[in-house]
Amino acid sequence: MNEDKRRRGGWTRSSWKVKRVLERNRALLRAWRNQHPNEETPNVSEQSNEWLTRRGFDFQFHTHVTTTDDGKLAVMCYDEGYILEDGEIRPFDQAARRSESASLARLA
Repeated sequence: MNEDKRRRGGWTRSSWKVKRVLERNRALLRAWRNQHPNEETPNVSEQSNEWLTRRGFDFQFHTHVTTTDDGKLAVMCYDEGYILEDGEIRPFDQAARRSESASLARLA
């Protein structure tokens, strides 16, 4: 009975766990990207995937996958994400990509 009641509300115990993992992943991606805001890629002493993993990032959880204008794969967690490139990951800055593509569209 209680399980049915929770399902009607839309949130079960397992969906809350997934939501928490996604929110933690998003926060870690944001912290990783904002470490060095003036640099394109964060310069940390260890590899990016190690930095994220040591802080609890779970690479099995994401909200969606998209491709960039130049054909690279971007794995997203809500509005934050990372790009898979040459076996490494780097932050995906959606705002910068939009402004770049908008300025390129104006030039064309």
